[in-house]
Amino acid sequence: MQSTIPFPRHTLPPQMRRRLERSPVDFAALFFLLLVLSLAAGFITWQFWHTSRIYGGVQVAGINIGGMTRAQGLQELSQHLSDYPAPAVSLQLGEQQWPIPTDQLAVQSDLLSAVNQAYLVGREGTWVQRMTDQVIALLGRANIEPSVTFNSDALRQALGTIAAQVRQPSRPARQIGEVNLPAEAGLDVDVEGTLNSLLATLQEQTSAALVRTPLQVVELAPASAVAPTSASEMAAPAPLLTPLQLRDARYGIQLALDPVVLGKIVVQRDPIRIDETVLRQQLTTWAQQLDITPQDARLRFNAATGGITVMQQSQVGRQLDIEATLASVRDALTNGGTQATLAIAEVPPAVDMNRIAEMGIRELVASGTTYFKGSSAARVHNIEVAAEQFEGLVIAPGGIFSFNEGVEDISSANGFEDSLIIWGDQTATGVGGGVCQVSTTVFRAAYNAGLPIVERYNHGYVVDWYGEPGLDATIFTPSVDFRFRNDTGAHLLIEPVVDSANGIMTFNLYGTKLNRQVTVGAPVTSEIKEAPPAEYRVDEALAPGQQKQVEWQQRGMTVNVTRTIVENGTTRTDTISSHYQPWRAVYLVAPGAAIPTAAESTLEATPEVAPTVSPIDETTGAVLPDAPAEGP
Repeated sequence: MQSTIPFPRHTLPPQMRRRLERSPVDFAALFFLLLVLSLAAGFITWQFWHTSRIYGGVQVAGINIGGMTRAQGLQELSQHLSDYPAPAVSLQLGEQQWPIPTDQLAVQSDLLSAVNQAYLVGREGTWVQRMTDQVIALLGRANIEPSVTFNSDALRQALGTIAAQVRQPSRPARQIGEVNLPAEAGLDVDVEGTLNSLLATLQEQTSAALVRTPLQVVELAPASAVAPTSASEMAAPAPLLTPLQLRDARYGIQLALDPVVLGKIVVQRDPIRIDETVLRQQLTTWAQQLDITPQDARLRFNAATGGITVMQQSQVGRQLDIEATLASVRDALTNGGTQATLAIAEVPPAVDMNRIAEMGIRELVASGTTYFKGSSAARVHNIEVAAEQFEGLVIAPGGIFSFNEGVEDISSANGFEDSLIIWGDQTATGVGGGVCQVSTTVFRAAYNAGLPIVERYNHGYVVDWYGEPGLDATIFTPSVDFRFRNDTGAHLLIEPVVDSANGIMTFNLYGTKLNRQVTVGAPVTSEIKEAPPAEYRVDEALAPGQQKQVEWQQRGMTVNVTRTIVENGTTRTDTISSHYQPWRAVYLVAPGAAIPTAAESTLEATPEVAPTVSPIDETTGAVLPDAPAEGP
């Protein structure tokens, strides 16, 4: 039997023995290298995970929404801050106090802006500043307080009621019989001054339990003239009108028409005659403060199970019935009453989370896909931000989808970044470049579903991001929109799916399929116009011999696409027409450089989008004359 004998280490050559030996310094260096690699991997993973999420640890009003998308963060805040806490308010004058009911403050918090601010934490400033802000957020020290608004008109009415109790008319020096009475100063309340002071204090002390504000008063100097000697001859001041209280029993809201406002409304007392125009203006002002737009639910559809989950809860709105309230006030004033009805009606949401089973969301109706691989990081970011705005959006039967209403404000405050857009007749850097990739994708989904297109504009020139021309849709908030109507008879749920790594975006429409077959024909091109000769502009910032292309040439053309819809044995067609203008190439050259001829310029792909649009008639679907517009 043969045995294996270990090779004695001392028999190894000296050079090999030194290679096998490791000092503590070597192990420390290896450990440090592994630590650096681990931290680098963790940093990359952390940044990738938060690509479209709020950085970890960020709070809004003490509620942690770190790690959530903006849609999830808004849903979380809506659940916990639906009734934003309001401080108790007390007005003071000397030893007297007048409390103001909390419901008259009508506090409303801007949760959407707060979520957008939370999203920007760790994304602004230099690299060092961004990293510092992310660490501060992780330590739980990044807390954003949402901005709040208060019902200034309701507060003004409450102050008017208090003012009626405080006001004292001035009296001149007078003689009653043989008694000489000295002049007496009057007292009035500065309602607007007190209101402005109160609103400023509320903004500064939003989290306070009690806010005390002094009632601002003005002393009225007595008249210098001596009054008549007989009390019966003294002119008595006209009695002030009694404040009229208005109350809504459903919501417990109480407002008042103070004597000053009533003095403008009541133009004659006996018999009573009121100025309904002034009263209606006052009620319209109240309506702007009292009305609450209903909030539709946002949903998520699970294609594998058919289940639906609620992303954002629905909320019932309310609306002041101006005419009914006006009639109640008129009756109260005519009959000498001091109470009137504040008529406020409930406004149900179009998408009610309590009626999901009735919505008919059960299957995929249609999809649309576009590709954006090769886009800049800023453009990809804008695509992600814009697409997320439509996550879970539901369109009620007969409802009209508006891209601009869904994407809201395209600004840096809402998370959009600078990228290339078309501005006038040139490509420029502006906020929101890439959003038209999203609007084009939504358009294709709606077009493939056979839905009526209410409003659609093509880009001003052919944009290579969208493939074959004729099926693109540009937008420019708020004037240029893309809209379609849901004619399926069931609700339509929108699901955006963005694959940023591969540059693919899909919009899915879930609902109830109709007996409808849609065929989209191939684009038909006509009226082709060659691009104008290239333009060369001297740029003082370029180094000698340097040249930079900033515009890419494209041929102009008209493209018609015909859609055939077969539904319940009936066939109908519609055609969308897109008019693209020719686009010249533009080069920047250094001072003194030789200007190349037009034949030496090359045809290259267009980087972004363009401005000219072709509106479609909402009723007939006919293409209207071209209208200029800029769009991202």
